[in-house]
Amino acid sequence: MAASFIDTNVIVRFLVETPNSIQKKFGGVFSFFDKVETGEIRIELTELVLFESFFVLTRIYKIPAHEVSGALSKLVSFKGVNLPNSKIIINCFQIIQVEQFDLVDAYLITYSKAKGIKGIYSFDKDMVKAGLNLLEIS
Repeated sequence: MAASFIDTNVIVRFLVETPNSIQKKFGGVFSFFDKVETGEIRIELTELVLFESFFVLTRIYKIPAHEVSGALSKLVSFKGVNLPNSKIIINCFQIIQVEQFDLVDAYLITYSKAKGIKGIYSFDKDMVKAGLNLLEIS
């Protein structure tokens, strides 16, 4: 079976609803993700959708970032999920769970390590703590 894209709203419903309280029109989300977890259904997940899910869950639903990153990291590891750079994303979420970096900074840190990039143009001195060299902007 060919994979299809997934949208943010499906991921958010899966992570914020419960089987007892979900509206009927969204009720299939739990069995859907059971099938994604086993690989019976294949989905294409983009980083943009994953990041939007993170922001919706942390900003609108006020779920702590470390909880959201744990849940999304688990979802990324489902057998039916195809996500380019999934190892980078999982490492990114691990940084968020352990340290106080925001999502984009954590992504830049893990992506730079994966690509062997040592420098970053930024005014954020926390990037130095992560092992990056701040490059002068002139």
